[in-house]
Amino acid sequence: MTLAEFEALASSKLEKNDEESREAFLRLLNDGLLVSIINNMMKSQSQLHEVANRSYWHKNGFLKVLLLDKRPKYSIRLHIWPDSPLQEGDVHNHPWNMSGLVLTGSYEWPIYTFEQVKEITKFALYKCRYLEDYSGYSFHRVGSVILKEVKNSIMQEGEFFQFPKEKYHSAKKENSDPADSIIITGTSESLTADVVSSREISCDKIMYNAPVKSSFLREKLSAFMGRNS
Repeated sequence: MTLAEFEALASSKLEKNDEESREAFLRLLNDGLLVSIINNMMKSQSQLHEVANRSYWHKNGFLKVLLLDKRPKYSIRLHIWPDSPLQEGDVHNHPWNMSGLVLTGSYEWPIYTFEQVKEITKFALYKCRYLEDYSGYSFHRVGSVILKEVKNSIMQEGEFFQFPKEKYHSAKKENSDPADSIIITGTSESLTADVVSSREISCDKIMYNAPVKSSFLREKLSAFMGRNS
């Protein structure tokens, strides 16, 4: 299946784009469709280049492979996690609900709540604003917060999950095994999200995603196919 055919199928199956339709399409992808799409893409330099041009290393430590990016309607992305432990990243929410499936391996999503306070604390709240084409973003500091972990979700191989836009989470990985997940995002309801971090984040300037090279993506997808075919 070509990327164009994949987009036509996804746009049809995700027209409603609710939890039920997203999970149904994830099951279809898991039932051989994803492997077929990636196999075909790796045989076509133009398709590989197209996907590489919108894929990048996420600040939270994983490779985000944007197979389709039709935001604000939906996106379908493959998250490839490294075969090494991963330090916990920034706490954040999303401007969309999302559904996912852990294909291989495992990692953790600690879930948080926070309270804004006037005094200076270890953690600061930032507003992240995406560019309209999602090629970059900027930050604006809002203030200090007290952060509280309320749950630690273990994301395990074979697990389907739903994650609402109102929830805040981070990501970490304590094992040295590779992990892969496939994510479908719901309709984007805004161009902003919240980020809570203990690091100093540069504000009020646009930062652009750095696309990966086609050769690098081919290497990562070849390893992915070895784990998932």
